[in-house]
Amino acid sequence: MNNNIINNNIINSIEIDLGGSCNLNCFFCYFTKVKTSDKFNKNKLLLDEIIDLINQANELGVQKVILFNNSSNQHPDTAEILKLINKKNMQMEFSLRKPCNNLSVNENALIKCLKHKDSCFINLYGSVYPCAGMRLSIGNIRQNRLKKILFDSEVLANLKNHEFSIKGPCRKCDKFSNCYGCRARTFALTGDYLASDPLCPENHDKLEKITYLPMSVEKLVPQKQGMRVVTNLLTVKERYAKVESIFPANSPFIKKDGSLEEFAYMEVMAQSAGVMDGFEKFDTGKLSPGGFLIGGQKINIYAKTFAGDKLIIDIYKTTKFGNFGILTAKIYCKDILIAEGEVKIYQTDGVNNEI
Repeated sequence: MNNNIINNNIINSIEIDLGGSCNLNCFFCYFTKVKTSDKFNKNKLLLDEIIDLINQANELGVQKVILFNNSSNQHPDTAEILKLINKKNMQMEFSLRKPCNNLSVNENALIKCLKHKDSCFINLYGSVYPCAGMRLSIGNIRQNRLKKILFDSEVLANLKNHEFSIKGPCRKCDKFSNCYGCRARTFALTGDYLASDPLCPENHDKLEKITYLPMSVEKLVPQKQGMRVVTNLLTVKERYAKVESIFPANSPFIKKDGSLEEFAYMEVMAQSAGVMDGFEKFDTGKLSPGGFLIGGQKINIYAKTFAGDKLIIDIYKTTKFGNFGILTAKIYCKDILIAEGEVKIYQTDGVNNEI
């Protein structure tokens, strides 16, 4: 996790969705994906869960609760929820979904959004997001308490410390200390929540310097061609990455029968972990670390794969202490689980990689 965490991910306000659908259909927003079928309605937060959420927020020192509601379909327990917020002496704000009164592009450009510094959004089903617009869940209150979700989130830590974390041309903008564009829009367009905003007017002539996923891992790990066993980074989320690996026929990790050496699977896991960390530091001015594999455990191999097979690695960061990390990984080929296990890595200082 970033060593310069601001205020330990403490927030001043939470946004809770009580509504359902929205008719604006912004391409990047969570609300465009809200499900309204009976199946999904049954999974909505119950009143007791909403009350517990507000109590948890109050214990964390949250000062304001913003409720999102649908003006045509009010939540049946809205009055009781408002009473609780008032009883806790918390500020309340009620947001009814409606068009934006045709704000012009210039007026919108004047609105700076740094809400991830002290706010989060909880949807109808308990998933927690940095904001309502960003489709990047950092946890669910049905699985963990709000405090743990916020304090463990590397996504929030990186957004709070944007001057250390945002990639690309935004870093050289004279507005950078107080602006990082729209993170929701950026994530929707690039796949990287820390990329520079492609739609910012300041970046219109710098688009080639903005990172997009998927991308080659060539600049993300220290291993060179031949010993590099991962090829592309596909997805990055909260403590998670999806990585692609394709072994050529002339790879030193390929046996005479064309199958992959068993020990190579652990190396794939370790380099996937390196990709995850290298991408976070890539094009930020920070050193992109090297590292080495300390060991692995619970490594299970269930089937053979061969040269040319496309392997997909799901890698999760479970623990990190300084430069030492423990990660769990699952390797798939054509949606079949091929191998899984846990790797321990140690990261060292490396080189500065900038576009």
